[in-house]
Amino acid sequence: MSAPICLVCGEPLAEHWTSAVDVEYETTAESFDYFRCAGCDCLVIDPVPRERLAEIYPSTYYSFAAGEDALTARRSLVARIKERLDRRTFKRVLEMNGTDAPRILDVGGGTGEICAGLVRAAGQGARGTVVDFDSESAAVARRRGLTAEVCRFEEYATEERFDVVLLLNLIEHVDDPLAVIRKAGELLAPHGVIWMQTPNWRSLDARLFRRRNWAGLHCPRHWVIFSKRALRSALGRAGVEPIELRATQGGAFWAASILGVARRRVPGRNGRPLVRDPFFLPLAAVAAGCDIVSAPVRDASQVVCIARRAGEAG
Repeated sequence: MSAPICLVCGEPLAEHWTSAVDVEYETTAESFDYFRCAGCDCLVIDPVPRERLAEIYPSTYYSFAAGEDALTARRSLVARIKERLDRRTFKRVLEMNGTDAPRILDVGGGTGEICAGLVRAAGQGARGTVVDFDSESAAVARRRGLTAEVCRFEEYATEERFDVVLLLNLIEHVDDPLAVIRKAGELLAPHGVIWMQTPNWRSLDARLFRRRNWAGLHCPRHWVIFSKRALRSALGRAGVEPIELRATQGGAFWAASILGVARRRVPGRNGRPLVRDPFFLPLAAVAAGCDIVSAPVRDASQVVCIARRAGEAG
């Protein structure tokens, strides 16, 4: 068998970082390996389950319509904190591109909950579009007043240009992150920005749960895991540049990692996703608070980045 190849820079991968299984949704019992790329500092899954999307993304997936229904009735402290942080970031984004009626594109936006919230926050004249491969989620997004396209982003075609392109927890799910970032940059209007968020494998929880199914791997749905250095490098390769790049809270990763350890001891427990475990939201709330408080002294579980096309004046 040939050596696995980095999905970002194309270099052969030789440094085995860990192995993991799907403890969150239990869609397969297969074990997947993650290798570190010495060239660009990202982790890459092997084998890459490109042809198994219908298997590894069950109908109960958290961002899909069926998965969201179980969560919307109980808005947690984590959800409220995240919404407040998102709106604060969104305000800065609007200041960067100088528009009060933004056109927003949410890539992999599921039911459009985040996109619809940002449209409401922006006020009259704002418009939102969601691209996702789950048709039921797209139907929910349309009921929220958004435009929704059912396809993979790689297949999405439009003449419209956007003031804000959201790649929130998206680029780790694809087998060509550079192509996705590059396409997002091509869809920007003048002074438009990309707002992305992705797991940070150089965080404390990643080190602690490295051999115990760290939830940031979201195995086998996360195919490329970045560090801050890896993401900065990828942005440059894709022709965009960061305006802001920092670590942010990842309470959900802590919660799912802790609960995942318990699930491995009792396989198939309740047959439900970890996000529906009664302890998930309390654990995530505590962990999010700890991440926020300790942010000045260590990298948290995710990286958030605001970027624009390279060479475009601010």
